[in-house]
Amino acid sequence: MRVGDSLPGDQAEVIFTTEAEEWIASHVEDSQWDEFLDDVVALFTQPWGKHPLSNRNASDQLAGLNTTATLRGDYRIVFRATISPEGTGLIEILAIGPRSNNRIYDSVNALISSGKLSEDEVQSIWDMLEIYESTAEKHGLELWDYSPEPAPPGLIKAVVTIGALPQELAEILSADEINAALADAWDPDSGDLDPARALRAAVERVAGSADPERIIALRQEPRCGAHMPRADKPCVRRRGHPGAHRATL
Repeated sequence: MRVGDSLPGDQAEVIFTTEAEEWIASHVEDSQWDEFLDDVVALFTQPWGKHPLSNRNASDQLAGLNTTATLRGDYRIVFRATISPEGTGLIEILAIGPRSNNRIYDSVNALISSGKLSEDEVQSIWDMLEIYESTAEKHGLELWDYSPEPAPPGLIKAVVTIGALPQELAEILSADEINAALADAWDPDSGDLDPARALRAAVERVAGSADPERIIALRQEPRCGAHMPRADKPCVRRRGHPGAHRATL
């Protein structure tokens, strides 16, 4: 994308090639992840990055690729930002490497010549964020900001019939969350049914959050539904969410 272009709603599906993911695992320390993610998130509102890559010689095939600096400016992220025919943004993080001596050019050209840039071996940003939950909300990439697949009708009926959860709540919980509610629905001391305990267990099963009321409220909002070009699925986050689309739970 060129300077001044924008992604629809400043949103996009974000994926990393296997090579980029492996580089991150080897080079980005826990203390640096926050800084690195800042630079990735900036691409939602500035999808042209710092500047486009240019061909150094006739054998280069760098058209359509851009770079941005990261980790104190010592490294370059090479990415491609596009918009699908359905109108969904896509940011592909292709390679990361040192800025010195333009070594990143060699890395990208190696990927191009090997044909790896056309492969589907990619990692969603959500999978990568699972080990960095403390930074996710800061960057508008909340791990639980989604609406899960509904539980089977029989499971919903069971948890409602015994009085562990009300119908309207059971209908927006996943099967795992309802099973967690059922497993923890009775007070261990008195043996009495405890609906509040059941709800806490259900929410903590996936979200790990101390704010279940917010989670439940967000799940009842309309979904984004943008079709994600690489995942080939609709976004399950709430409508108007910041940043990255999400296709899976």
